[in-house]
Amino acid sequence: MVQLTPEETLLLLSCRVTLTKAEDAHFAAVVNSSLDWPFVLWRAETYQTVPLMAFHLQRMKLLNAIPSFIAEYIHNWSSLSQARSREQFRELGRLVNALKKIEVDYFLLKGVALANTVYPDPLLRPMQDIDIMIQPRDAWRVQREAYRLGYKHGVFNPRDGRFTPLFRKITWRSLREKHALHSLTKTTRVPSPVPAKLIPLAWQKRQIKSYSSDDGAVAIPIFVDFHVNLFPEMSLSDVWRGAGERTLLGQSVKVQSPTGMLWFSAARLYQEAFQHGTLKLQMFGDVDGLLTTCKEKLNWAELLAIAKKYHIAPSLYYVLSQAQRLGSGSVPDAVLTLLKPDQQRQPDQGDWGDVVPKLLSRPIVNEFEYAKT
Repeated sequence: MVQLTPEETLLLLSCRVTLTKAEDAHFAAVVNSSLDWPFVLWRAETYQTVPLMAFHLQRMKLLNAIPSFIAEYIHNWSSLSQARSREQFRELGRLVNALKKIEVDYFLLKGVALANTVYPDPLLRPMQDIDIMIQPRDAWRVQREAYRLGYKHGVFNPRDGRFTPLFRKITWRSLREKHALHSLTKTTRVPSPVPAKLIPLAWQKRQIKSYSSDDGAVAIPIFVDFHVNLFPEMSLSDVWRGAGERTLLGQSVKVQSPTGMLWFSAARLYQEAFQHGTLKLQMFGDVDGLLTTCKEKLNWAELLAIAKKYHIAPSLYYVLSQAQRLGSGSVPDAVLTLLKPDQQRQPDQGDWGDVVPKLLSRPIVNEFEYAKT
């Protein structure tokens, strides 16, 4: 049994949107204890769960229970993050309308789909970019349309707000080798909700990509990734399975299916944690939200078929098992049994063990004893 610290407990509770009454009480007790708040905020920034933490603190009327400078830091981070999200969603509407106009099939995925599916307010779920799936055959038309809307390939510099364009050519070879086009960027300027002197460069370089100037404006780069697959060599029929229309932000848009969002989020969380050291507790909250809000729409047979076909059963097993233990959602026991790695077979190359210690950056060595004879 691993005993979590109060800081880890708060981070795990505040990455989820739905908490039980018992978890609310636990959340409040931890907040009222002696916490290492700089550590909590540093981790929450990395996980991009600060707005959701602010949501729970406000919902439970606990803001007065924390140091005032911590409350101000959380407020400023959330305000800048949400200003960026508003601009991303404004651009999303323009992009979707443009794709419909040129009759390109598409669906939303990753953060932009999750924010509008499992969160009561999409601004609670920060996203680095807008992710849209398209058919490979439409890549050239989509690139031209994006250019017409003011997007370009290139690099945004958060130190001075400048954008350096770079030409990126699409070929059939590049579409086979990469699962997305090179990122496209458009920069917009809006009044900053936070004075420039209170915005650290670290925010603008990493989690809240932007540039704040002394004139009271903030330059926000809108990054768009047009995907042609979820990962190389995946069957497009599996990629597009179940994607359907939903009413989001006042208009009808096509979104990845809840089942697709679940297996993809869980597998991506696991792979990025172990292969790239990218710790996304935010996506653990996404998984919990899908299990909680979309439970009637989940196709477990489809998830098992995808897990077997693409060899991602271990990643789904560890993430879904811990989501069931630590969250509010429920996974059928039979599903976990079929996903569980078999000790009597050759080890799976994608089996790196439990994901939660990795997400928490916990150096754990389990204690063992030999069998008593």
